[in-house]
This record gives sequence, structure tokens and C-alpha cells, in this order.
Amino acid sequence: MGLIDMNGDLGRMFGGLGVGIDHPNVLVEAKNANDLIVTGQETELAKALVNRFCSSYRVQPKVHINILETIPSHVGLGSGTQLSLAVAVALAKLFTVKATVPELAVAMGRAKRTSIGTNIFLKGGFVVDGGKNLKTNTVPPLIYRQPFPMDWRFVIAIPNQNKGLSNVEEIKAFSKLPAMPACDVAKICRFTMFKLLPALAENGIESFGEALTEIQLLTGKYFAEAQGGLYSSSADAECIEFMKQTGAYGVGQSSWGPTVYAVVKQEHAKQILTEVKAYLRRGVGGQAFITKANNTGATIKTFGA
Repeated sequence: MGLIDMNGDLGRMFGGLGVGIDHPNVLVEAKNANDLIVTGQETELAKALVNRFCSSYRVQPKVHINILETIPSHVGLGSGTQLSLAVAVALAKLFTVKATVPELAVAMGRAKRTSIGTNIFLKGGFVVDGGKNLKTNTVPPLIYRQPFPMDWRFVIAIPNQNKGLSNVEEIKAFSKLPAMPACDVAKICRFTMFKLLPALAENGIESFGEALTEIQLLTGKYFAEAQGGLYSSSADAECIEFMKQTGAYGVGQSSWGPTVYAVVKQEHAKQILTEVKAYLRRGVGGQAFITKANNTGATIKTFGA
């Protein structure tokens, strides 16, 4: 839902806002094997993740990993972190590796800027991290977590557009961006501390949505040079504007897009989804769906022999 501080003059950078959702999901099965076997979806990526884990913790990759479900990659829904952690936690259980989820995130090359995805995997809900310490480079600390109201919904749209920045492209984009003006960081902090979080605690969807939209605009302004505008494409910008017109309380772009979303009440979600789907069909195409918050984090089941 946004980064807080891209200035860094207080010794910390980034800081993130985010919430876990219950769909789409990653579903991974792991069991002992005589060799490395990877089946299901995203097999090459999963194989690389297994090898990275085994190299980090010095265990033999004698495992059968089956990737049953994945989140669409590079669309702004945190697929890389969730798949990496799902694989790592499964292997840690299988090989009796004693490591915390944040430690596993570091071993798998995640949490380089924020720990939002890591904490969502671990706890779910709405989370805020305290930014990357520029001296120690440790995992950003979780400074706030609140269950997300279960009578609120997200209408999520993924227009048919180029996928968002990732890996080398993302690193290059960050390296070229100037420091965010301190006054804009201050505005984001104020909207977060004195409007977004109190509204969340008091179940005030209208104030929450207003604060979220303002934070998204400030963040979008900062990243405009890297993504070509307030949002990642004109299609995203137009879809967000349409969502506003449907009566959404708050709107935004997730990460680098193209995923965009609207925060709505449960009783309005189906009607707004119908309108958004029709809008996409008339234009660039794409998919849209309703989801609610995941307030528990990942589910882990262990089966005996």
C-alpha cells in the first residue's frame, strides 16, 4: 500500500504499509525424496529456491517439492516473497532447520527493502514496518500490526498491461530516483499516524480510504519518473479513476502494478466488481476479483509418515 520514507536522512529508508489478502495463494507440498524433484507450477523458479535454501543451510536437496498454486508473478501481489517463504518454511520443517521466518527471508534474498511481505506471511493483517536501518542493514522491524476489518473488501483489478518492474529493473529504478522531499515524507507519516491507523482501529472505512488514496498519490508522485506517471500506465490510472466513480472508499496501485485495487464495504463489493469487469471488457481487458483480508498469515500443516 505504499512506502513511507524515501529520503533516509534519519538513518532509515523505505518503511512499508501493507495488508495480507486471502486470494490468490501459494500452496506448496514438500516431502523427503532420494533426489531433488520439483513438480507443479513455476518448476524452474522453485528449483532455484530449493537450491538456495540448501546452500544456505548446508543440507542436501533430497526433497520432492510440489507447487500446487502460485500468485501471478510481477503484477504487484508479492508473489516472489510468498513463494520463497513457503518453500523455505516447508524445507525448514522437513530438514529440522531452526530459523525464524525473518531469518529465512534473508537467506532467500527477501526483505531487502521492507519486511511487509515477510510479516504478512508470518502474521497476516495490516502491518507497518519501521524501515531499513542504513547502518546495520537488518530486517526492518515490525512496528504495527492490526487485524483488518472482516466486513471490508478489496476489489482487485489486473489490467492487461506490461508487468511491473522486478529484479535488475527494479534495482536500477531505485538507484536513479532522487531523495524524496522531507515535506512529502512528513505528509505520508501524518496521514498514516493520524488518519489511516486510527481509522483502521475504529473501523472507519471512509477515513481509511481517504488517507490511503492521499498516501498513494504522494507515493505515485515520487515514483512518477520511474513508472511514467502517478501510476504504472495510463490504463492503471484510468481504471483507478473509474473505481473512484463506482463509490470506492480508497484506491491504489499495489507495488509497481499493474494490479490496482479499491477498498469497499462487503455489501457493495459484488456490484462494484461487476462494473469493474465490464469496464475492463470495454477497454484493455484483464481480470478482476473480490478478496478479503487474511488476518492469520500462512497455514502450515505437518503430516506423519
